Amino acid sequence: MSTIQSELAQQVTNYFNNPTYFTPDDVNASIQDGYDEIGAFSGLFLKSAIVPFVANLSYYDMLTILGDYIGVVAIFNNSIKRWMSPGTLLRYDKDRIDWESAAGVPYFFSVVNHRYMAIYKKPIVNNYGNMYVFYRAASPTLGPLDNFAIPDDYLESERAYVLSDLWAQNQEWTKAQNKFEEYKASLNQLRVWVHSQRIPDKIPMLLP
Repeated sequence: MSTIQSELAQQVTNYFNNPTYFTPDDVNASIQDGYDEIGAFSGLFLKSAIVPFVANLSYYDMLTILGDYIGVVAIFNNSIKRWMSPGTLLRYDKDRIDWESAAGVPYFFSVVNHRYMAIYKKPIVNNYGNMYVFYRAASPTLGPLDNFAIPDDYLESERAYVLSDLWAQNQEWTKAQNKFEEYKASLNQLRVWVHSQRIPDKIPMLLP
């Protein structure tokens, strides 16, 4: 993880050697766009947070609670010292049509969309306790001297994204497509590597 943002920016600038079409702002914006997409698709950034259970609340606005939230990986109910099981709203409806008003111990959670998460059942007392939320987080904003969190062995995914993006901006569709294919292949390799580092047995080690 030794490559910094400005090094890649210089490599891209040298590759095109055309500051008229590709200004430093263009290159930096493309690098950040690629970093954001790679982080989201690969699950490169895994974080945990303590989120209090709220009395009589079934739906949690995760984007408001966690500003860099992308998606839930796992949830640990610290009040009962057990993992919550993922479920679906359809399953809850089959269990009981009024599940949103059901009070009790939260054993299940369900991702509703990119923003909201539901729990079932819901506590009805104040200060019930906390859940430990493990989630995919958004990529941080890179400065010129910031290192990429992407291992150097997989940094081609970032480089290929930027080249594809800038070629597309210049309407060089064939060149953009060729680089995009390289990007997809490298991104898939990164996803496999990330998954290999996130085996289920390691999750309990992340508990606060």
